[in-house]
Amino acid sequence: MVRILANGDIVQDDDPRVRANAQHRENTSRQEFFNVVPNAGRAPPQQQAARPRGRSPFSELNQQLVNMGFPLWNLGNQVVEPVMSILLLFLLMMVGVRGLLLVGLIYVVSHLSQR
Repeated sequence: MVRILANGDIVQDDDPRVRANAQHRENTSRQEFFNVVPNAGRAPPQQQAARPRGRSPFSELNQQLVNMGFPLWNLGNQVVEPVMSILLLFLLMMVGVRGLLLVGLIYVVSHLSQR
């Protein structure tokens, strides 16, 4: 049988590029499914002082909330940050438990459809 690579090349199953791609896909698929953030938590002091390029205002707000004492907690393998906790509480107050379950279902369906 043959495989089609991402760049459009058609190669045999025993081609080294197919094996390397399969191993890379296997390693990253577990991390992509749960959106795991390695080393989530408090940043070292030297990273807190300077704002590197590419950081969003939400990550800055998360860091300040963590510094103020808001906890990070885990939901399965995913780290739930303070901004998300506040958003979940706000949604719970506004739309109730059924609405929150609907939002969760929409998130799961959209996340699984991106594969």
